[in-house]
Amino acid sequence: MFYGCIVGIVLMLMLLAGVLYGLHQFKKMMNQFTDSKPMALPTVSLSASQMDALRQRVNTFSNAVSTGKTASPLVLNSDEVNALIADSQGGTNLSGKVYVLFQDDKVKAQVSLPMGDTGIRLFKGRYLNGDATLSVSLRQTNLAVFINDVNVKGKPLPAVYMQTIRQINWAEGANTNGNTANALSKIQAIDVKDGKLIVTPSEALEKPEKTQ
Repeated sequence: MFYGCIVGIVLMLMLLAGVLYGLHQFKKMMNQFTDSKPMALPTVSLSASQMDALRQRVNTFSNAVSTGKTASPLVLNSDEVNALIADSQGGTNLSGKVYVLFQDDKVKAQVSLPMGDTGIRLFKGRYLNGDATLSVSLRQTNLAVFINDVNVKGKPLPAVYMQTIRQINWAEGANTNGNTANALSKIQAIDVKDGKLIVTPSEALEKPEKTQ
C-alpha cells in the first residue's frame, strides 16, 4: 500500500507537470501570435457626398429587395465595402476589425480581431493582428464571413488557434440587424468576382416587370 501510494503521488505530480507545461507552452504561443493592443487598420477616405451617394445606393437596393420590387445586382468595390464596414449604420460589427481587398475572386484582408470573442478566457484582452484570406457567402439567408487562414508576423497561425477562429461568423452582427436581416432574406447570392462584391437579388426579383 505504501509503495502504491508513492506511485500514485508520482503519477499525479507527472500529470500536473504535464498540464502546467502545456499551459506554459500555450501561453508562450499566445504571446508570440497575439498582441495586447489592436492594430490600426487602413482607412478609406470618401467625401461626405460620396458616402451619402453610397448609402443611398445601398438603401435603394435594400428597400427595393425588401419590398419585392425588381432590383439589379448591387456591385461594390473594396473601397466602398470598407467604407460601409466603418459606417456605424451598417450594423456588421466589423468596424476596426477587418479591412478587405478584393483580388480577382478572392477576399484578402488585414485583420485585428479581439480574441476574447472566441470565448476562451485566456484570450481576454489579446488581439490577433495579421493578414487573412476570407470567404464571403450567403448561407440560408444569413451573411457569412469566415476566416480561412491567417498569417501573423510572416508566419501561419497554428492550428490550435485556427480551429476556433474558423468557426466564428465575423459578420453575425448583420444577421441580427433587423433591416439588414430582412434584406438578406431576399438575396439569392453574394459573390466576389473580378475584384468586386456582387449582391444578387432572388431570382423572382430579377424578372422584368410585366408591361400592360
